Amino acid sequence: MNNPGWFLSQSSKMRYTTGALAYFAQGIPMGLLHIALPAWLAVEGVPASEIAGFLGVILLPWAFKLLVGPLMDHFEFLPMGKRRPWVLAAQFGMVVSLLSLMWVEDPVAQIGLLTAIGFAINAFTATQDVAVDGMSIDLVPVEEEGRLNAFMSFGKAVGWAVTSSVTGSMLVVFGMTLTALVCAAGAAAIFVFLVMVRERHTERLLPWSEGEASPKNEPPPAFRKVFSDLNHILWTRASLIIMLIMVFDGIVAGYGRAMMPIAAIQVFGFTTPQWSDLNAVMGLTGAVVALALGPAIDKFGAKSVMGLTIFLTGVHAFTLAGTQEMWANSTYVLVMMSAWVLLLPVIMVCALALAMSICSHGESATQFAIYMSVSNLGATAGSFLYGMVTGVTSWTQNYALMGLLIFLLLLAILMFRSHGHPEELLE
Repeated sequence: MNNPGWFLSQSSKMRYTTGALAYFAQGIPMGLLHIALPAWLAVEGVPASEIAGFLGVILLPWAFKLLVGPLMDHFEFLPMGKRRPWVLAAQFGMVVSLLSLMWVEDPVAQIGLLTAIGFAINAFTATQDVAVDGMSIDLVPVEEEGRLNAFMSFGKAVGWAVTSSVTGSMLVVFGMTLTALVCAAGAAAIFVFLVMVRERHTERLLPWSEGEASPKNEPPPAFRKVFSDLNHILWTRASLIIMLIMVFDGIVAGYGRAMMPIAAIQVFGFTTPQWSDLNAVMGLTGAVVALALGPAIDKFGAKSVMGLTIFLTGVHAFTLAGTQEMWANSTYVLVMMSAWVLLLPVIMVCALALAMSICSHGESATQFAIYMSVSNLGATAGSFLYGMVTGVTSWTQNYALMGLLIFLLLLAILMFRSHGHPEELLE
């Protein structure tokens, strides 16, 4: 166990592997709750407004990650590492909450229970996300951030792609009980891996194991100092623009996440397994593209890569809005829906790298959690926005509105100044 490969501080390969697997675990609830289930509910005749409401509620924990960050920065068990105890606790909670989906015998009739459990699953998943991001900022050199974010986004994309494909078919054939068991087993396997990995070589593997806190980890600061330092950081120009970018990025993602599976089923004639399989194939393709973009982000900057990707996404939305006569063409629809899924992982890795680039090490978990919370609050708002407009707009208007939201996101990205060392952006 003294092999340097098992310690994050000593092995870049282990940092990449751990980040990818932790984010793969986050992709499991995403593939089930955000992709397969909405499509299956649409097939079962659940109204679009109810599906959008379901998505809006279960996304709320991601919007309130900022409440977890200060707790994580203050309450620590340093003998096991600065962030690792939080990672393990959240991952274990994810396993248990996924297992609780076995109580949902009829998701359509028990939509309230399904929503409550989905909320709990995402609460643990969002907490794990904050802990992993904080651990990454603490341990990863600046020159590795682009590649690490590419690996993490790759892991998450593979996670939701595989899960959406598997659960899309399992929900139809076997129902919720076995589907929940398979998802929980996948999360449990990653929990076992995370137990075996430590941040630094002096630390304990388990609470009762031998080991001591690393001298490189300082005692946690007081809440007053955490918020004082954050107050200085958050209201800089760079930070405010990052928050503007993240909120519009979230709105676009939440709006599209609610609209796309319903459109696929009700307008373009997909079945639940077909939509899930499309997400799997193109999600994996997008994950490979995102992984390959890691060095490009390090070289050209997250702003440039994200701006180009968002521009293409906007062109995609307005093209769909203006070509309704082509919607009956199955090849055209397949290409356009595939392009949407392909772009998601690329946008994700750029947004993560952009936000991480201005995070200070002292309050990394809290600061990054605030940026991600702003994004996820936007995602909740985007899902609710689609639920509000779906009853009074046509599908063409729905896609045009998404194009307008993407245009606003592009304007926010153009306002961000990406030159200079990351720490200089906070001055």
